[in-house]
Amino acid sequence: MVGDFTSQEFHDHIQRHSSKELDWEPFEKQASLDEQYRRGHVRMVGASITGKHFEPGTITANHFTLSVMTMPSGAVAPSHAHEVEEVFFVLKGEITAWWERQDGSREETVLNEKEMIFAPAGVMHGLLNHTDDDVEVQVIIGVGKPEKPTYLDGTLAGS
Repeated sequence: MVGDFTSQEFHDHIQRHSSKELDWEPFEKQASLDEQYRRGHVRMVGASITGKHFEPGTITANHFTLSVMTMPSGAVAPSHAHEVEEVFFVLKGEITAWWERQDGSREETVLNEKEMIFAPAGVMHGLLNHTDDDVEVQVIIGVGKPEKPTYLDGTLAGS
């Protein structure tokens, strides 16, 4: 089925990274516990995992979210799981990515630019910027309004 649209509707569905500001607030609570958790986001499509579901200038979507996450040198996205799939696609730099088992053991790999990792629903996963430079990672979550993730580290619950 082909739908019709207005010129305004077309333009309302365009996002330009260069016109948006890096938002450090989504992981501020985690960073207050440990500076290594400091990460910034530019939300493009869908809602935030923090429960912030209506951000001005963000395209609303029902079935996925898309953002660009900046991870400073040494930053960690701690082991967590979602109710849906999540993808990390490296845009700039390289990261260490992992899946973590219930016993705490991990499978991990280094991802370079234009490489990605897919995390199935319910699988603990995380990222580490092991380099001296900022890394940019495209993040896609398979639902328009994700629930807050479950963290392996209980001190991060609800953050």
